[in-house]
Amino acid sequence: MENFDPIGGGFLVQGIVDFFSGKSGGGAWDFSTIYSILAFLKVIFIFFLVLFVCGIIYVIYEFRKLRPNYKLVYNENAVPQKKVTKSHWGKIMARFGAGTESDWRLAIVEADSLVDEVFKKIGFTGETLGERISSITPNEVHSIAELRDAHKIRNNLVHTPGYKISREEAERALRHYQKVLEELEMI
Repeated sequence: MENFDPIGGGFLVQGIVDFFSGKSGGGAWDFSTIYSILAFLKVIFIFFLVLFVCGIIYVIYEFRKLRPNYKLVYNENAVPQKKVTKSHWGKIMARFGAGTESDWRLAIVEADSLVDEVFKKIGFTGETLGERISSITPNEVHSIAELRDAHKIRNNLVHTPGYKISREEAERALRHYQKVLEELEMI
């Protein structure tokens, strides 16, 4: 092989041709060419193996960024059962259906308290529901913007003397609380 070309790959191709045509030196079964071909393929396979492993590690690292930041605590005694929460939500909606402004106000305060209890049990951090809401991202709870709106209405009811609420505003706040509880699969 006087035309040795290790960079262009001609050496490899010529070695394969020589092997199958029987022109390789040292007899008809010269395995040195096969070993050199296998050594070359081994280097290529190792390179791609390392490349794929690095790719898998990178994808796993990127997927970890998409994971929510809260931890779910599943203890049957600690997490409110769907049945209990659904029953409590039914009582809140029955109170709202009573039709007086004081019942609407109480229904909103109870709904806020229920969501606060659920958030505590799930493991969101914060002393109050307002702090818990501010620490939650839309990736964790998609309807967090609606919950902020409903919590503002609740704060106005509790902290602003003489605050009047219309039926439509009360109904909108309860829909927001309901949306959050449904998203968390509590009702």
